[in-house]
This record gives sequence, C-alpha cells and structure tokens, in this order.
Amino acid sequence: MQRKYFKKENILTIPNLLSLIRILLIPFIIWLYCAQKAYLCTIIVIALSGFTDIIDGKIARKFNMVSDVGRVLDPVADKLTQATLVICLIARYPWMWALLALFAVKECLMLLWGYLTLKSTGTINGARWYGKLSTVVLYAVMMILILFVDIPQAIATALMLLCGGMMLLSLVMYGRLYHAILAQTPSESQQQKTLRIARNIALGLIWIGIIVLLIIHRKELSAEEIARYMPKNPWLAVIVMLALFALKSLSIVIYSGLLYAANGILFPLPAAIVLNLIGTVIMVSLPYWIGRRNGASAVDEIRKKYPKAEVIHDLRAKNDLLFSFLVRMIRLPCDVASLYMGAVHVEYKKYLLGSLLGMLPHAITYPIMGMSIQDIRSPKFVISLCAELAYILITSAVYTVYRKRNQVSK
Repeated sequence: MQRKYFKKENILTIPNLLSLIRILLIPFIIWLYCAQKAYLCTIIVIALSGFTDIIDGKIARKFNMVSDVGRVLDPVADKLTQATLVICLIARYPWMWALLALFAVKECLMLLWGYLTLKSTGTINGARWYGKLSTVVLYAVMMILILFVDIPQAIATALMLLCGGMMLLSLVMYGRLYHAILAQTPSESQQQKTLRIARNIALGLIWIGIIVLLIIHRKELSAEEIARYMPKNPWLAVIVMLALFALKSLSIVIYSGLLYAANGILFPLPAAIVLNLIGTVIMVSLPYWIGRRNGASAVDEIRKKYPKAEVIHDLRAKNDLLFSFLVRMIRLPCDVASLYMGAVHVEYKKYLLGSLLGMLPHAITYPIMGMSIQDIRSPKFVISLCAELAYILITSAVYTVYRKRNQVSK
C-alpha cells in the first residue's frame, strides 16, 4: 500500500506554520533591503526568520509533530531565504554570482538525490549537522555583509569564500550519504573516506582562495587597515572583530596575532584584552566541535602531518588540562590543534581553560604592541615584543625538555 505523505494532521502543525511564516517574510526582506535601505531592520527580520527556523524543529521533536511535509517545507523555506539574501547582495559584491551559481547547483543536486531516495525507500531524510553548519555560516556572513556596508572588499571576498567552502563540504557529504542510502551498502570505512575527501576539497579551496587574497590584498589586511575600516560605533566594531575571530577559526592562514593587535588599536587595553579572550573562546571552540563530530579519523591524519602532536599524545591519559595547555605551547596551528583535541574527545571545560591559559600571554602582548605601533621604539612596544619572544622561547624549551624525557622513558 502506497504511503500517504500529506495528511491533514501532518500539514496543519505549528512547525509547518513557522516554516510558512519564513517564506512570507521573504518579500519584507527584499523590500527593506532594496527599497528602503533599512539595513538594521533587514537584519532584525532575518534574525526573526532564523529564530523560527531554530524553534520549529525543537517543537516538532518535543511534541511529536515531525512530518514528511515539514521535512520538505522546512528546507524549502531555508533555501528560498538563503537565495534571497545572496541575490540581494549581488549588486554590491560581483563575486556573489559565483556563490549563487554554486548554491543553485548544490540545491538542484540535493533535490535530485532527495527525489531518488524518496522513490527508492519511501522516506525523506532530514538535515544533517554539516548542512546545518553550512546554513549557519551563510546566514552569519550575509548578515555581516548587509549590516556593514563599508567592510573591506578583501574581507568580504574571504567571507564569501568561506560560504562557498562550506557549501562544497555539505554537498560532498550529502552526496556520499545519499549514495550509501541508495546503494544500501554504507560502511564505516566509506564514511570516513568521505569525511576526509570532503574536508580536503572544501578546506583546500578555502585556503587557496584566502592565500591568493592575502597576496593581492596584503596591504589592506594589516592591523592598522583593519582598524581603519572598523565601524565608528564600538559595539558594531566588537561584532565585526568577533566575526573575524570566527573566520580565523576555520582558516589556518589568518594569523590570530593580527586580530589581537587590531583590538589594541581599536579599544582601550583592558577592553582589548577582554575582547581577545572572548575571541579566543570562539576561535578555539568552533574547530574543536567540528573535530569532535569528525571522530577518530582526524586524529591519525593530524598526528601523521604534525609529528609534534605525537610527542604529547600520551599526556592526554594523565591530565586533559595540561594536555590542552601543552598543545598551545608547541606551535601547532591554532585551528589544527583545536580539531585534534576535539577529535580525541578532550573534556571541553579543561580544554577551554588550558587553551586560554596557553594563549593568554599573546592576548595581552599583541594589543600592547598594537596600541603602540605608531612608535616601535617606545618602551611599551619594546617590552611587549620582548615578553612575546620570551614566552615563545620558554614554551619551546619546555616542549624540548618534555620531548627528550619522553624519548628516554620510551
């Protein structure tokens, strides 16, 4: 007997009505942004749309209102809203055409895969974590580009590349998922291989793009230039800096010291240090949770690519806090270290505390250098630079001593 998907009781539910509200908000977004130029109001409507997207799934699961109609209506509302945001920004950012083309290809393939799966199995698959992550990144980037009209072109392009990379990651992983469902032969080794290929493709494209941008726009990405382009409103400047920390967490080529120093130029020293610590929490948390979701497959890759990680791996069984602190001392790239510790399931609270302790000196010395950058011979700049160099030497010595002791014990 053929299954009926669109029963009345499955359609008239609160989650489905919330999805419908998101679709009805789309004309208001276009009108506010294109006709009224009311950027802040546009952000408020987008935030309201995003809020309905968050709560509809929670309501559906908590009150047993999950339906096949909802599984279709929810992503349709999401994709229409996302496409609207990208189209609205095309006039300001020509590269949006490339992002829109990638978005269209991805959604057409998703529609085809979903149809084939429905026809083959009679079921509709819900969103996976990588699809949700791609959606969150796209919404965040679009809101930043809408709100901050004068954002530097290099930073805007880097944000668009981040969106494109996340779309590619989501596309590859969904493709593998649907292939496994249709072939009815999903295996752990295949899934791990898919994760590795998807991550390498997406991150490889992102890093290549960012490297090219850094070469082309290297003058625009100095700490002084970042400070010069910041909004005059200090709270808006805080939001932009935290967004840059989030971007850095997914890109190995962006140097965190640049952001630390820029905060020293923008804000008084106490506020700059606090903001650096908050940014550090964001910077170390995002890749940690990505690594945690990817599982043990990332561990072998990181240990193979970065031999330093192998030296302190045995510490993990003794003390997660010390392990996290030492990882920050051995000059592993910040995002790689975070992915690694998430993959080996270091306890998050101890990981976060150890990471903050390990990066605290940088969060203090760099803003001092930033605020005194106009006079590099000043005592503040010289002392902070010497303190930074001393910390690097001390941590390198501690790592060397531990490595030798570890080799002797083995």
